[in-house]
Amino acid sequence: MVLSTRPLLIYEIEQHLTEFRPDILRIYPRPYLRWLINDSIELAQPFNIDNSYMMRLFVRLRWEIAPGFYRQAHIASVLAQTTRPSEDRFAELAGPAYASAWEDARKFNGAREWREHFWILEA
Repeated sequence: MVLSTRPLLIYEIEQHLTEFRPDILRIYPRPYLRWLINDSIELAQPFNIDNSYMMRLFVRLRWEIAPGFYRQAHIASVLAQTTRPSEDRFAELAGPAYASAWEDARKFNGAREWREHFWILEA
């Protein structure tokens, strides 16, 4: 139910983030934080994340690893296996075989990673 009710999902993720990042509401005004959460949910949609716990994890990883972590090639290939439950995919990604992928994912950390998909980039 939470996953299909966007305002409730945003609220739940906001509560989750404040648990792990208690300073987050001092850093981001609540309307902007909720916008970032909603944007993160939108970015996660192609990965068919099928439960709210894994959606919370996806959003939290944008702060803990890097906002564009999901673009790292090995991580993206596992997330793209949308016929598998998202819990299984994240469990696989938590294994030692992906340690270097997570380190590599940290490079997707520029300011552009938060909003680039909204920008019109000139060739």
